[in-house]
Formats: sequence, C-alpha cells, structure tokens
Amino acid sequence: MTIDLLPGHGVRLPAPLPELRFGLDEGTVRALLAPHGDLLPDGVRPVFVCGTSWALGFALPGVGVTLSGGDDGGLEWVSVGRNRNDDRPPGPVGYLGIDVFGWPAHELAEALRALGPPVPDPDHGTLRHGPLHLHASAGRPPAPGPRPEATPPGAPPLRLRLPPPPHRPRGHPMTPQPHSPPPATAHTGTAHPTGTATGPYDAAFLPRLELSPRPAERPITEPVPKLGGEPCWLAEPAWPLSPDTGEPLVFIGQFPVPGAELRLAYLFLEEDDQIMGGLDPEAGDGVLLVQPGGRIPAAAVIGPPGTRGRTLWRCEPRSDDTVPVEFHLDLLPLSTELDRSMDERAAYQRYLRDGGPEAPFPDGDRGPDHLGGLPSFPNDRAAVPAPWQYLFSLRDAPDDGDPYFLNFGYGVGTGFLSPDGLEGRFCWAAG
Repeated sequence: MTIDLLPGHGVRLPAPLPELRFGLDEGTVRALLAPHGDLLPDGVRPVFVCGTSWALGFALPGVGVTLSGGDDGGLEWVSVGRNRNDDRPPGPVGYLGIDVFGWPAHELAEALRALGPPVPDPDHGTLRHGPLHLHASAGRPPAPGPRPEATPPGAPPLRLRLPPPPHRPRGHPMTPQPHSPPPATAHTGTAHPTGTATGPYDAAFLPRLELSPRPAERPITEPVPKLGGEPCWLAEPAWPLSPDTGEPLVFIGQFPVPGAELRLAYLFLEEDDQIMGGLDPEAGDGVLLVQPGGRIPAAAVIGPPGTRGRTLWRCEPRSDDTVPVEFHLDLLPLSTELDRSMDERAAYQRYLRDGGPEAPFPDGDRGPDHLGGLPSFPNDRAAVPAPWQYLFSLRDAPDDGDPYFLNFGYGVGTGFLSPDGLEGRFCWAAG
C-alpha cells in the first residue's frame, strides 16, 4: 500500500486507487475516487484546511490523506499524516524513490542529498526540500519501509505536504506547439507493425506519428483518420450501446490500424453529465471497434440496424449549447528531439515498473496526441495485460475554449489492439 508523491505531477495512490494530478477540480477528484468505496470505508469527506478553496479527506491503512484546492479550484496540496485512531501500520510514502514517512529527519536529509539536490539540515524535526514539507509528530512506531540503517524505536513520524510547481498553462490539441511541423493538407505519415511487441509496453507500430487535428471544411466521408462527424464504416454499421442505459454511445473518432490492409479502429464512449466512460477497458462503456474483419469485444452491446448516436461536439462559451465538430487527423512525423524525449519518458516508466535499467526523471510533458512508438501512461501502467498492444494516445479537452469536448480528468485515453489487429480496447486515466 505505497503512496507515491510525484513532484510536479500529483500523487499516485495505492492500486487500484487512481493517480490524482495537480489541477483536477473537486468534482473530478470525487468522481475518480467514487468507484473505490470498498477501499475507502470511511468515505471521502469534506474537511477544513485554512486558505484553500476546497479540501477532501479519506483514510488509508494507518494514515489520513488530505487533498486541497488552490485559488483556481484545482488540486494544489497533498498531505499525508499518521492516523492516531488507526493501529494498523502505515505503508511507505515514496518521494524520488525514498520512503519519507516515519524516519528521522537527519536520515531523510542524507538520503535526499545522495540523489544530488542540496537539502538543508533539518530544523527541530522539520525538513523542507523544494515543494516537500516534512513535519515531525509523535506517537508512531518505527516505519516499515527500507532505509539505510536501523532506526531507534520511537523515531518521530513525519507529516508531508506537497504543493505543485508554478502554474503552467496546459495546451490543448489545437494549440500550435513549437515541436510540430506546419499543418499538412492530408494525413502524410504511415506507421508499420514491428512484429516484435509482446505486450502493451512495447512499440507495436513505428514510427511514432503525431495525430494532428485539422478542422474539416466539409463532411468527411472517406475512410481516413478523423475526430467527430459520422463513422465511415468499412463493413456493416455496428453502433455500440451503453450496457447500463441502452443509449447509443458517442462516436469520438476513427483511427488507422497499421498494416497491409486498410482497417480503421472506431472509438465510442458513454457520456453522462460530462463524465466519459472508458475507465475500465472491459466495462463496455468505452468501445474500440475494428473494421473490416474485426471481432466485437465481449463487453460491447451493439445496437440494432439503423442505430445512430451523438457525435463529438464542442461547448459554446458562456452557454449550455453544444455544436457537432469534425476534424481530419493528419499523421505527422515528430522532431527527433521530441521523439527521443517521449522514448525517455517510456524508459523511466519501465524503470519504475522494475522492467528496465535506471533512467532519469523525464523533462516536459507527454507530448502530443500520437499513434505508435513506445508508450507511457498517466499512472505508469497499462490497464490491459499482455498480449494487448499499444496503438494510440489521445489527450482530453475538457475546458472552455477547447476545440472539442473530451473529459479524461485532465488525463489521457489509450487505444490498444489484439496481436492480430482485429479487436480493440480503450481506457483512460486521469493525470
């Protein structure tokens, strides 16, 4: 039951609880925690934290966790403290690979210095390192996590608060990026199967290509990559329904399936009060269909002939009105520098999963929407097992002024294919 504090990103709670990224609003945080009531028997409750716009608290074994919002309403502080009403031993609280919860402050300072950063000497049991604040409190036995040398019994516990770095505006898919080539007039790149992928962490298709949206001047009726509009079916129409309500899912877009034969993967998601389906790849509320010759996922409920649902839309500013939208998805090559940066992020996540050599913490964000290449995930782990293979990543666009509406909790949606390329899966994760 490890809690990982991610500098500049947020907090990763013990699986299967979600990763929560800085900037998430209170409603999104509640929605992400709501499916895990069995792990949070005391619930997620409002608490008072001075100087915050909102605060929520919940209990995990041995500890209490508090999440607080800043002036803009986004998640800004994560606090972890000993729960004196819980006799269970708390698990580790990780920061840069070190368990910082429950060890003497001078030992933590030495361990952090060994990583390179200049860390000041503790001041009466309090240690500050950048955004990390550690405070001593009483009444906890020695911590169970790994440490350089033995801790005397009764070592003072530490309380942790982790604010985010200075605010940086988050780009959306239609914001010009300095690494992106100028918009093309057609989808120009082609990815090919590598034939070497054995699971979702491998590069199943190369090269990695940016999925760059370009507004359509007229309805797109050809089987090309796109977002929104009507599906351009390559076989009999097969519009999925919500397994819970029976309503048609929303058509999000169609994506190329690399290979010798023309195939497309069609993405459909449930939407309920601006909350998107697809958190669980096997729930049927997020469906990725492959045509032609594809298999229908077991959890998908296909509507009768003639079924048609809503398609991708944008929200009108200062209004509840929505407008259907449609975009070409141009497949563009990435710069060598950006492609290398995305590979480095994937290598760091492989290191975190104990699947590769030590790698440095990556700079920058995850890069643009893209198809192929080595993948990285918001919580470092794929939501599907081997032999599923990574196909594409699609960032959300939940804010006013975004060119279309997709709410993944300021996270990323990911498409996967079976090894034969005939069946799809989709899921998203916040952060």
